[in-house]
Amino acid sequence: MLLAPYLAVIVFWSGHGTGLSSAWLSILAYHAQILFWARDDLRAPRWPQWQRPRALPMLTTLPAIAAGPALYLLAPYVASTDLAQWLTAHGLSGAALLLMIPYFGFVHPVLEQIHWRPLREQTWISHPVFAGYHMIVLSSILEPPYLLLCFVVLVSASLMWLHVQRMEKSLNLAVLAHSLADFGIVVAAWLRTLG
Repeated sequence: MLLAPYLAVIVFWSGHGTGLSSAWLSILAYHAQILFWARDDLRAPRWPQWQRPRALPMLTTLPAIAAGPALYLLAPYVASTDLAQWLTAHGLSGAALLLMIPYFGFVHPVLEQIHWRPLREQTWISHPVFAGYHMIVLSSILEPPYLLLCFVVLVSASLMWLHVQRMEKSLNLAVLAHSLADFGIVVAAWLRTLG
């Protein structure tokens, strides 16, 4: 389960052995694996019920709101290549990018939280492993100092989600924070392609 995103990213994002470099194939391959690993839960769901979050834990979603604006403002300074060209090289231009906005912003966070929730409970290694697969993707556009910063941010996010899921006994805040961050990131990337 820990290696699921690595398999998808190495084969379909990096194109090793396929000649492909497709964001869509990569994310769909990852999500297919998530659904495979969750197949028993899909038959007899045991996921925590969605509950209305309490006010104090809601504050943990605030850093996620900054992800999109931070990307939009910092992209020209931290990217090693033009963002629009990078997206196009991975099959994300035009309609493909527009369709990725709701998918990455709303579907991906739910599936990813379902996948990583039990892993975060089982082993501390899940936090750097979660952050690590993102580094494969980001290494194709970010310089090493910024990669290290992203790694630290993602490990911190994973640790925060573990704390929140234990506090709230549900996935709701982790999914909300994840969705806010991912939606902001993909919208910021799209806006950057508009010039």
